[in-house]
Parts: sequence; C-alpha cells; structure tokens
Amino acid sequence: MSQHNKWVEIAAGLKNPNMRKALGLVLAGEGAKLGSSTQSLKDLRRWAKIGLLVDADQGWTLNEELLNDTLEAASAANTQRTGILRFFTGTRLNALPARPTDRHEVMVHIRDQVLTAQESLREDQLNERLAVIHEDVALLRRYMVDHNLVQRDADGTAYRMPVS
Repeated sequence: MSQHNKWVEIAAGLKNPNMRKALGLVLAGEGAKLGSSTQSLKDLRRWAKIGLLVDADQGWTLNEELLNDTLEAASAANTQRTGILRFFTGTRLNALPARPTDRHEVMVHIRDQVLTAQESLREDQLNERLAVIHEDVALLRRYMVDHNLVQRDADGTAYRMPVS
C-alpha cells in the first residue's frame, strides 16, 4: 500500500477498540500497562505491520516519520478534486456514479486504497478498511467482486486482488 493510502490502514486500526486502547497507552507513555497478553501483543504487532508503531529497545514508540508522510500525502490528495475524486468529500465516498465507466474507476480507486496485491484479507478486515470510505461496506465489496477487482475465496473467508 502506498504512503498515500496508509491513512486507510491507520483509520481502520483506530476503529478497532483494542487497537485504539493499545495505541493510546503507548502514546501516553503507559505501554507497560498492556502487559504481555496475547491480545495486546497482537494489537501492537498490527500497529507495527501498519508502520505506526516501532518496537524499540525501550518499548513501543510512534513512527513520527510515517505519521508526517501520511498527513502530507493526504493533504496533497485533498487538493485534487477532478475525475473520480469529484465523487468524494475528503476520503469519504459521497455516492456511487451512475455511469458504469465512472463507477468502475471509483471502485478501482477504492480497491487500491484498501488492498495491496500481496494481501489476503478476511471479510472483517476488508470491512474495517471499507468503512473508512463508505458506510455500506457490503455494497462496496459486492461491486468490487462484480467488477472482478477482488476475488473472494470459494468459502467466502478471504479477499484478494485477482491474479492476472
């Protein structure tokens, strides 16, 4: 996922109460209160995978560089409201376009915001990321599958980009 799209992963992490609590304790300098529970370690590792936290010698710390780069990229993107971006306010999708070609382009844009070619996401993980963009995550998932922008496993447990 590009630096420009990191905000989706960060926002999805912030929607998760356990991850939000873990991040809050680290930012407040109280990371030691997390203890060594499996859930706490899992939440910290998810933040590390996103890149927002770094496991340093003296404990978990905020990756200020990633935060600054993400904010800069989001700010630059907000000034460009032509093409498909006219359907968005900030990072939120206002409405799906009526024209099929515009709708396809919007869905490609959304897919590229929430998923990388190497990732395989469970439905709940994909939903977390899509919820940052639009409240009707089922509609977005369905359109991405219908437009062949993501593939769903036969058992419906995972989503990934199609293999070319």
